Amino acid sequence: RNPPDSTERGSGAARRAMGFLTRWLAGKMEDPAKRQADFEKHMTTTMAKCEEVKKNWEQPTKTHRWWTKDRNQLTYKFSLEPMLVNAPGRAQNW
Repeated sequence: RNPPDSTERGSGAARRAMGFLTRWLAGKMEDPAKRQADFEKHMTTTMAKCEEVKKNWEQPTKTHRWWTKDRNQLTYKFSLEPMLVNAPGRAQNW
């Protein structure tokens, strides 16, 4: 098929307006190489932070023999008492 004539494509003013819009939109778009570089930098810093968090998760949260102290034993025992936590179950007779 032959390319269309200038009369079929539209008037010159319409073509100039479309050229202006095309150039304007192209000027507003990001550079793909810069966008990719920014994304890779973001992913690198995010992965570094994730590794740091994972390393911290491996650390103990309580000191050695933390549960053997009386105060902490009472906290554990009271948390199991149904009457104190309003949980269903048989309450002790007091």
